[in-house]
Amino acid sequence: MMMSGDDEDSSDKTMVLKTDPELSRKNKEELKGVDAILIIIKGTPMGHKILVNANEMVIGRDDTANITIADQSISRKHAKLVRVKKGNTEVITVTDLGSSNGTSVNGKAIKANETHELHKEDVLKVGNTSLKFLPAGEAETLAYGQMTDAANQDGLTKIYNKGYLLQVLEVEYKRIKSLGGDLGLIFFDLDHFKKLNDGFGHDAGDFVLKEFSNLIKTQHVRPKDIFARYGGEEFVILQLNTNLETSMQVAERIRAAIEKHEFIYDGKRLPVTSSIGVATLGPTINSATDLMKAADKALYASKTGGRNRVSTAS
Repeated sequence: MMMSGDDEDSSDKTMVLKTDPELSRKNKEELKGVDAILIIIKGTPMGHKILVNANEMVIGRDDTANITIADQSISRKHAKLVRVKKGNTEVITVTDLGSSNGTSVNGKAIKANETHELHKEDVLKVGNTSLKFLPAGEAETLAYGQMTDAANQDGLTKIYNKGYLLQVLEVEYKRIKSLGGDLGLIFFDLDHFKKLNDGFGHDAGDFVLKEFSNLIKTQHVRPKDIFARYGGEEFVILQLNTNLETSMQVAERIRAAIEKHEFIYDGKRLPVTSSIGVATLGPTINSATDLMKAADKALYASKTGGRNRVSTAS
């Protein structure tokens, strides 16, 4: 049953973000490239930032939706966001697609197939998930995006951190178990990293971690995948809607790319390779933790089997 405005959870009411003065001085040309965003302010993963960067984007819990939210109260195809020209400006509208549990804006329900224009600081509610809307081209949007990135990022490599990975893994595991589908996990460990640190110095080690992360992020990670630093020299890619064969192919391409890549620091090429473990859902996987353990076990097999190789959980 849809909730009325009086029933709206008070946690959906958010304060206007105070903008850093330096951001306020950014010129209009710089801010033109800042897309509108939605921030999950109630739901999982909390604080997740969603770019509204296409002319039409469907929100739903199905893998085929442009914005996939793992909330059982959300329909497979729940609502649609559309960019609309309004004079010399561009606005974002939301249309409910006949969802089971309804769509609301600031506590006011939108009827099926009804379209509503979103404004700055509006709270869009789909099912039980609430998202705060910030329009394109504004300093507040840039500042809030940077703030949520910082909460979910690893400080050194600027990819996702372990906390965010585990949160998304839990959510996606439950969604896949409920709706069906595949989920792949690729676990990396940089070979002999301590030896590299001891031999070339910690600055060289930090360089390798950042260079490795950038290589994988820019060439081997799809938009819906989650690439995170698990800790130290360990990294993980969570691959949505991906079977074992595909995950193994991706892992092998990454292994070869790392071996081939020239990690040059202070004029010297550093010896960098990676051991990789791959796991996907199967009859022995009964939780998100089981999937992580299976990938870790496969990683261990690669390390004990000679390193610089890919192994899979049996």
